[in-house]
Amino acid sequence: MEAGFPDSEYNFWVGMFAPAKTPSPILDKLYAETRKALENPAVQEKLARLGADPMILTTSAFEKLVQAEVSTNMRIAAAAGVKAN
Repeated sequence: MEAGFPDSEYNFWVGMFAPAKTPSPILDKLYAETRKALENPAVQEKLARLGADPMILTTSAFEKLVQAEVSTNMRIAAAAGVKAN
């Protein structure tokens, strides 16, 4: 923001991705098991000690987050004159 890009707030996040065309039942199972793990108090405690604040998002909500992040970063890179090598 200090460099003149007011929409450039950058939050570090980690997510799970699967190959394109992964069958829905597999994605559903991955989501359910990941959610189960993130709801475990021992896992929550460990993540809190690491400074991580889990966001349990549905598959579609995560997809929207990724699309928004890509769009924002493309706009910032274009405004800053960043070019791909």
